[in-house]
Amino acid sequence: MTFREDGVSMPVVSEKHREERKNIILKAAKEVFIKKGFTATTMQDIIETSHISRGGVYTYFQNTEDIFVELLRRRDIEDVWGPQDLYKNGLTSWQVLMSIIDTVSDTIEYQKDQLVPALYQYYFTVAWESKKHIPSLEARIEQVKNSLAYIIQRGIEDQEFKCDIPPEDIARTIITFCDGIYISSFHLGPERVALKNQFLTFKSYLRTCLFNNQSS
Repeated sequence: MTFREDGVSMPVVSEKHREERKNIILKAAKEVFIKKGFTATTMQDIIETSHISRGGVYTYFQNTEDIFVELLRRRDIEDVWGPQDLYKNGLTSWQVLMSIIDTVSDTIEYQKDQLVPALYQYYFTVAWESKKHIPSLEARIEQVKNSLAYIIQRGIEDQEFKCDIPPEDIARTIITFCDGIYISSFHLGPERVALKNQFLTFKSYLRTCLFNNQSS
């Protein structure tokens, strides 16, 4: 038990309890963002969906952007993958790389990430001015770049790849392509952007880069 300056006692809230309440708020917020998008979601929507009092929600988050940024931060942590884990089944570096790219393609084509519409609404509205998402976005891009570069470098060291382009440059190109096709497909749909054909073309480009026109 703690006491305010006027001597009134206040209950001590454990860190576990705080985290549990934050998780309830974030779970409710995600449901609302998926249903209504970022711009149409209000704090009142989240309060009603979470069944936590107004004061309780505002204890942890001041506005919908703060909640959304925390959702993105946690989402990025959950999405982190270690490249070493992808080699467990005896795959080659090329197979590991293709597995990652196929996963991205499937995620876009079948719209597996339901938060994406709200994500792009946020990027092109509030985030354009506030830049609150930049630190976590930079960290995510850096982690993905390092993981992809690791796979490519390992392929070079194993003499699987014969490549004159620095691995980090190829990794950045992969990220740029995937982000770009994601945005185009979001606006126009997979069929209108010829999603499958673009990914096939991009794989052909990577094969040329990594094998110097040798057969894979």
